[in-house]
Amino acid sequence: MNPSDVFRKRNLSKVNFEYEELIGRDFSDSNMRGVILKNRDIHNADLSCTDLSDADLSGAILFNVKLRGADMRGADLSNAKLWDAELYGADLRRADISGADLFYADLRSVDLSEANLSGVNLRHTNFEGAILEDANFSNANYDSHTIDTMSKDGKTKLKKQGNLW
Repeated sequence: MNPSDVFRKRNLSKVNFEYEELIGRDFSDSNMRGVILKNRDIHNADLSCTDLSDADLSGAILFNVKLRGADMRGADLSNAKLWDAELYGADLRRADISGADLFYADLRSVDLSEANLSGVNLRHTNFEGAILEDANFSNANYDSHTIDTMSKDGKTKLKKQGNLW
């Protein structure tokens, strides 16, 4: 077994990751519900199809992380760094993403219903097919690339609440 696969397809909901090296690890298809990964460096990791609902990822470094199809309902991603993160099809309903940096993030087909995206950096973020019902974009920074990937309602909401870069 590859050492990076030791966490794959496991129930990790009660694991204390305080002293674990998490960079480049494969957590795909695991249960990590409610885990605390606050301010941790997890870049290049694979968390695809992982249950991260109610997890604390605030301030985490998630550069180039795969979160395809992850369940992140109610997760705390405030002030997280999600540069080039792949969140295609993830469920982020009611997630707190405030102050996060989503530079070049892939949010295609993501459900962001009731998510808090206030103060986020959305430069070059892709929202194609995303569900944005009751999402909060107050003071979010965006560019023309981001706005071009959004639905009509999403564009209207972001233009009204956010700031063009």
